[in-house]
Amino acid sequence: MTLILRPYHILCRLGFTGYGYSPEYINEMARIAKIFKSGRVKTIVIKPGFDNICRTCPHHEYECSPDRLGLRGRMTAELDRRTLRALKLKPGHPYPLPEIDERLGNLSAEDFRQVCLGCEWQMLGICAQAHQALRQRFHPEK
Repeated sequence: MTLILRPYHILCRLGFTGYGYSPEYINEMARIAKIFKSGRVKTIVIKPGFDNICRTCPHHEYECSPDRLGLRGRMTAELDRRTLRALKLKPGHPYPLPEIDERLGNLSAEDFRQVCLGCEWQMLGICAQAHQALRQRFHPEK
């Protein structure tokens, strides 16, 4: 199975634990997380901009739409740019999930923190913990 995700959502799926902006958003994130955990996802195509997760976010229409790009929309675009740069990903290119996980696992904790800087969920530390667990898979000595 191939999933199309905006760049920073490949980071969000690591630490999703049921928090979100609305019940619809939480349900969509839970659905995506379940698909990842099932092992059915083999490939991810990186697509900056809106994906199915974004469409369920209550901020989508008023802060993140191309017609009304507010502060939140500019921040998510910056998170996408940082993710692409840190993981050396090309938009539109299909990547095998193990390759994406390896690239994520090769990021230092500080690099991961910098990519997510400004994300309102960062202060919970959930994503950092999930990233550390992924790093352990690729670098058990660290």
